[in-house]
Amino acid sequence: MQETTIYIDRVAKKRPSSTQRAALHEGRKSILVVLFVPSVERDGTMAVNQDHWVDAALDMFGRVFGGAPAYPKAKGIWRDDERGGVLVKDEPVVIHCYTTPGDIQNPRKLAELASFCRMMGRDARQGEIGLVIGDEYLAIRDFAEE
Repeated sequence: MQETTIYIDRVAKKRPSSTQRAALHEGRKSILVVLFVPSVERDGTMAVNQDHWVDAALDMFGRVFGGAPAYPKAKGIWRDDERGGVLVKDEPVVIHCYTTPGDIQNPRKLAELASFCRMMGRDARQGEIGLVIGDEYLAIRDFAEE
């Protein structure tokens, strides 16, 4: 019995059609928003009600930007410069939300996101709430109500 060998030296790449490309862009959300939900208060010892804040953040992201997943506890550390550089160990839940450039520039939506971050910072007794929008980290430290 004779063996047959087939050599393939080129594969033609088929580009998506204009209809397929349009379908891929239809629901495109290209801006990543990341929120870190803390596990402890600023003192590093008193636990916060993290489940409450995760649920509240998910509700807010659902209403404002269409939804978000929360990833289980991470391991982190934060330097509290206002307390002499004390290191605060934390196990934050990380929430990722993809949104559109238009939504992230919408003043009403940004105001609701900022209000939530200030409320969580104030009520959970934090020194800082970490928020990433696109490729920029925002250290929210002023928790005054507006």
